[in-house]
Amino acid sequence: MVILPVESDVNTRPPTAGVGVPPGLVLRPSDSITVDRAGTEIDSVHVRGMITVSAPDVVIKRSLLTGDGSTPWAIRTIGDGTVLIEDVTISGDYTDAGISYHNWSARRVEIVGMTNDGAKLGNNVSISDSWIHDFTPSEGAHADGLQVAEDVGNIVVERNRIDVGTAVGANAAVFLSPDIGPENPAAGDITVRHNELSGGGYTFYSVDGRDGAKLQGVELLDNTFLHKANYGPVYTTQFVVKSVSGNVYSDGVPVPLPPR
Repeated sequence: MVILPVESDVNTRPPTAGVGVPPGLVLRPSDSITVDRAGTEIDSVHVRGMITVSAPDVVIKRSLLTGDGSTPWAIRTIGDGTVLIEDVTISGDYTDAGISYHNWSARRVEIVGMTNDGAKLGNNVSISDSWIHDFTPSEGAHADGLQVAEDVGNIVVERNRIDVGTAVGANAAVFLSPDIGPENPAAGDITVRHNELSGGGYTFYSVDGRDGAKLQGVELLDNTFLHKANYGPVYTTQFVVKSVSGNVYSDGVPVPLPPR
């Protein structure tokens, strides 16, 4: 089972200290790993490559994953795979994303120096108290901190600090562009709250689906935007959401949002 973070009513500043693999920890070197046994725990490993999770109730903690451009992801789930990722650092060149796809939770994770996306968010996903920063997009990339690109839901993005920078190819801190249409008119619930967001062309980017289908289940609550984007804080062709409030710049000025 993927464990979602406990809802908090306090908009605390997202962390940078105490995030990622603990300093000074001795790590065992490893090539890519496939986990196919339920309940497996991976601890204190430096993986040069990727971890594929096909079993339920896996834990990856206190580890470092480094990409050299030879694998698409650092951590991915397939089939019945579910994984809790804690105190992990993901860095380097992954040709798709640091984490992908369904049924994962990440806590106190650092995703740094990515050439493409930080994480792709599928069904039943949460990321909290994490730091995503200092992207180095590859040529032709449209790198997002967190990306939703399909009809998915039950997603919580909470108390993270996400700064993808403003280099060429840095697209958005949070990018919502699900493949929705008349036959699947809305993705499921997506909650983005209590985060510090910055960078990209537009920091928060959301667009319509096919034939004008609208996202219905988005909550955008109490996020702080930095004055750090090439074009502006928010781009959206629509804003049909469950709830939007409390989104401000770091100086307390409300962030302009399109009419609902």
